[in-house]
Amino acid sequence: MADELLALVLAGTKRATAGLLADYDEEGFRPAPGDHSVVHAGDGTPAAVIRTRAVHTGPLSSVDATFAWEEGEGDRTLDGWLEGHRAYVRRAFAAAGRPADDDPQLLFERFDLVWPA
Repeated sequence: MADELLALVLAGTKRATAGLLADYDEEGFRPAPGDHSVVHAGDGTPAAVIRTRAVHTGPLSSVDATFAWEEGEGDRTLDGWLEGHRAYVRRAFAAAGRPADDDPQLLFERFDLVWPA
């Protein structure tokens, strides 16, 4: 999946991402506007650098159609985004042994591709 997401970033289709806020807190890092991050290919090779443009947190249900489009995955619709991310959340919570949560807090990040140009 990492290679598929990387391809969307490199093509300019993906300019946003969202993840469980609890995961960011466990890692001890939350991106902030102006931060740079390395995007890795599936084999771990650094493949791109992004710069965070905007960050906000909120429940999964707070996502809007613009963010779903900017995330660039699937059919890019709000309904498709919600379906895909609810499935992801269920899998992530089950794998971590966390209690189910239908509307967990997420970190929503918008970014720009810095390298390769």
